[in-house]
Amino acid sequence: MTTATPHPAIPLPLVRDPGLLPPLEMDGYLTGVLVTPHLETAQWVMGLWRERSAVDPARIEQGLVTVLAHRKAIEASFAKGWPGFSPAFCEPGQKPDHGKVRTWVRGFWSAMKLAPDYWSAIAEDERTATFVALFTGFMDIGEPFDERDDANAIRDEHAALIPRALVGMRKLALMREDKKLALRAMQTAKTGRNEQCPCGSGKKYKRCCAAA
Repeated sequence: MTTATPHPAIPLPLVRDPGLLPPLEMDGYLTGVLVTPHLETAQWVMGLWRERSAVDPARIEQGLVTVLAHRKAIEASFAKGWPGFSPAFCEPGQKPDHGKVRTWVRGFWSAMKLAPDYWSAIAEDERTATFVALFTGFMDIGEPFDERDDANAIRDEHAALIPRALVGMRKLALMREDKKLALRAMQTAKTGRNEQCPCGSGKKYKRCCAAA
């Protein structure tokens, strides 16, 4: 499966509260929030902090300024569609570093856990199961296991496909929220129903995002 050369990743904020999630993990978390429909701010805002009990209202307000600016940057990158969108672990012309992808996926997984029913349905639906499968090789399951000999090669392929899949997830979330203007704003080329879906699932468009 061919992939496009990624655009420069969204720059991570230079000034940040050390109590917030680390930058790469934060980028993954905020991206996860944006591809999960119907999340209220109250559901995800405290997940931005590693030390919840020690956070005072003033620090929350200051931290949110940085976080919300980065969230808007991710939204703007999503509006470019594929291949314009690129998460923070991407470096143009280079294979994604597995360690960076793992850190990013840790944040994304935290956002997924905010809506377990939604993501369980995505994982169980054959039209969208590929979305979730791309992340599994980068998730920490907490116990050792035997890997295939080509596990790292598969991770390389999946890491390259994740940005494209995220665009599909974002479109699906906007569809679920009935945000038609935002959907139209995404600068993706028109895909024929019998062409490969632009989300990166490997399925025909009519059997993937068009049918979701």
